[in-house]
This record gives sequence, structure tokens and C-alpha cells, in this order.
Amino acid sequence: MKISQTGIKLIQQFEGCLLVGYKDAVGVPTIGWGHTGGVVVGQRITQAKADELLKQDLKRFEDAVNKLGLKLNQNQFDALVSFAYNVGPGNLKKLVEGRSLNQVADNICLYCKAGGQTLNGLVKRRNAEKALFLKPVPVANPYPGHPVKQGSTNTIATKLIQKVAGAKVDGVFGPQTTAAVKAWQKKHGLAADGIIGPKTWSKMF
Repeated sequence: MKISQTGIKLIQQFEGCLLVGYKDAVGVPTIGWGHTGGVVVGQRITQAKADELLKQDLKRFEDAVNKLGLKLNQNQFDALVSFAYNVGPGNLKKLVEGRSLNQVADNICLYCKAGGQTLNGLVKRRNAEKALFLKPVPVANPYPGHPVKQGSTNTIATKLIQKVAGAKVDGVFGPQTTAAVKAWQKKHGLAADGIIGPKTWSKMF
């Protein structure tokens, strides 16, 4: 997975962007959007360079979250990338190790200290990350509420189904669409009945 714009904005909100190298709350030389690799206090960079460093850093922390092997939705993934960006992959591993996703959410807010002191900025960031982690992700194509099958008049749902099943996208659920759906169901280990019920819909979308 890759971080979304929502996650990037959260990181940018709490990191801020300074184009001159400085020492952070625990004395680590930092520049741009919280970048810490090879930074010299007082050095200067452009905004374009700061944005480039952010992209490079995000890739590293995306990889750290992906390596956890957890089944995450986009909001959960974004929250953990932000968390790792701030406290490092080591603390990320400690956060999730042996815990359910609900327990992970509950423990995010424990990581609000720097140099042994609780920092208000970290408290706010952890609360924002927890809120994002727990925020449901809207379903792009919600189930229409009843099975879609041959003869259906739901042209919008039929077109979505036809596109996924590889049938001609015309909004008409006829024999050809039924055949394409049956083949798709069989390929994906579902009952090949040509009817789009909740299980097939969930698998498709």
C-alpha cells in the first residue's frame, strides 16, 4: 500500500517545514518536513528539495508498515505511516507486536514522550493518528441491497459488474453477462450461479 493525501497532510501538519537545518526536541539535526538523514544545523534547502526528501522518507516508512503483514484499510495504513515517520520503525514494531488492531489503536497514544518528557505536540499528534486509525473507510461501491442477476433493471450496478467480469459494458444483464459472471465466480472460488449476491459483490468490489 501507499500513503494517501490524507496521511501526507497529517504528517505535514505536525512536522511543519523548515528550510534551514535545526535541532529537534531531542537534539537531532532536522530539516524540511522532519527529515533527519545527514542534516547539518544551519544548512539550507529549497522547498522543492524538502518535498523531494519527504517523498523519499515516506517510501521508507510505507515499506516498514507493509512489512508488518497486517490487513489494513487506507486510514489505518496512513496512521501507522505517520506514527513510524515520527517515532521510527522500531517503535512501530513494538506498537503492533502481539496486538489486535483495536489494541494497536489503544496503544498509539502511549508514545507521546521525547527525552523522557510528555510533549503537548506529541499528545495531539498521537490523538490525531488514533482518530484516523479508527475512522471507517467509505465503501466505494456499496452493495445495492438485493441480488443483481439476469434481467435486472439496475443498469449502474450491471455496468460495474460487467466491467469487473470482463463482459460488454452496456448495462444490460443478459445471457452473455451471466456467462461472464459465472466464469468470474468460478475463477474466484465462489458458487458459479451468475447471481451477484453479497459475497460476490464483496469479492468484486
